[in-house]
Amino acid sequence: MLLKASLQSTLIFVFLLALAACSKGDNVLKGKVHTVDVENTRILVIAQLKEEDLNKNYKEVLETNMYSQAIWVNKVSPSKYKKGEEIEVFYQTSDDSFPAQVTASKIVKSKIEQCSLQAKQGPRATSVPYGPESR
Repeated sequence: MLLKASLQSTLIFVFLLALAACSKGDNVLKGKVHTVDVENTRILVIAQLKEEDLNKNYKEVLETNMYSQAIWVNKVSPSKYKKGEEIEVFYQTSDDSFPAQVTASKIVKSKIEQCSLQAKQGPRATSVPYGPESR
C-alpha cells in the first residue's frame, strides 16, 4: 500500500516536472469543476471526473487515487463557476503539491456547457423599435 502511494506520488511529480520543462506556452487542463471554494476564491478542477464523484467530499475523491490530474485554480470569481461545469484552464506554472496550485491565465467554459445553459434559460426577449420614430 505504501509502495503504491509512493509510486503514484513519484509518477505525479515526474509528470508535472516534464510538463513544466517541456512547455513553452500555457499548460492546459480540461476537466470538471468539483469544488467552488468561495472563502478562498478558488475552484478545484479534476480531469476525467466521473459524475458519481461530484457530490463526494473532494478529499475523499482525491484519496481514491483514481484521478491523477487535479488543480486548485486560485484568484477566481467563484460566482462564475458551478459544480460539474466543464472548463479548460490555461496556466503557466504550478507548484509540486497534489492537487497543484495554479493561477489561470485564461479559463474557457465548454461550448456544450454554454449551449445547455442557454437552452435552460430559454429564448431571450429582444427589443424591437416601435412607434413613429422607428420608421
